[in-house]
Amino acid sequence: MIKYYQELLNECIDLAEWIQKHQQMLSTLETMKYKLKKLKGGL
Repeated sequence: MIKYYQELLNECIDLAEWIQKHQQMLSTLETMKYKLKKLKGGL
């Protein structure tokens, strides 16, 4: 039973890490889009 809860906790931790990395990736993409528009003279 303890092993089951440990695995469940590990899955939650993995999911939280994935969400954090996903948010960082989206933030980086937004920054890149902004800088690209700026280079093109769109802003």
